[in-house]
Amino acid sequence: MTTVNKKTLAIALILAGIISLTFGGVFIFQGFAKANLITEAMRIEKAAYGSADGEIEGVIDTCYEAQVMAGVLRDHRLENYGFYTELERTDPGRATILDAMTMENALNMAVLSYGVTDMAKANGAFMAVIGITLLLGGVYVSRTRKTLAE
Repeated sequence: MTTVNKKTLAIALILAGIISLTFGGVFIFQGFAKANLITEAMRIEKAAYGSADGEIEGVIDTCYEAQVMAGVLRDHRLENYGFYTELERTDPGRATILDAMTMENALNMAVLSYGVTDMAKANGAFMAVIGITLLLGGVYVSRTRKTLAE
């Protein structure tokens, strides 16, 4: 490999590393920012439940508490009313079931959203590791005195 090709390779590796590190940082930042947004939104709603066998303390504001509460709502809904589709159209319990299903779905969406933020953070960390590897590779190539073909 000629010196010009080696220099071009080193520059390409360093640029790819910088780009990968930048995108990794953005993904990690966005993952934490969106997780905080979800937590704050749940705190603002002040949804609380006192008897989930001590698994929920105060306001529901974590992924785990949202998952537990969604399960509690589902269990209560099914025990007391059954499935929505099994009720008669004139049954007064339909409105209660719809309210419970709405809250249950909102909590399930919060759990899903936390999972997406965790994936964004993991992808960002992976991109950062790749970026560091590319940067180190570019620096190594630029500092070697021998050509790669020798």
